[in-house]
Amino acid sequence: MIQRFGHVVDRRPFGTGYGGRMGTYVVRDDETGKDHTFSYVDIVTEGFRTTVVGERVRFLVDEDQPHAASYVIRLDLPDVEAYYP
Repeated sequence: MIQRFGHVVDRRPFGTGYGGRMGTYVVRDDETGKDHTFSYVDIVTEGFRTTVVGERVRFLVDEDQPHAASYVIRLDLPDVEAYYP
């Protein structure tokens, strides 16, 4: 697995999971410009697993599945008061 850094560029609200209810995120690799997809289960955090478009993340890419990101870690954590008014 290769560690990469990038920005979340899109969130598709439906398409994966049971009945197509789970959203899919797209992260663009800062170095290569390639897009990789991931779902909320790939986000490593405590509490609610989510991210927003434009947020910086660190992630892993498996050579066997180069289109998919895994172990996504948010680098721009929001201020709690601003995020939960």
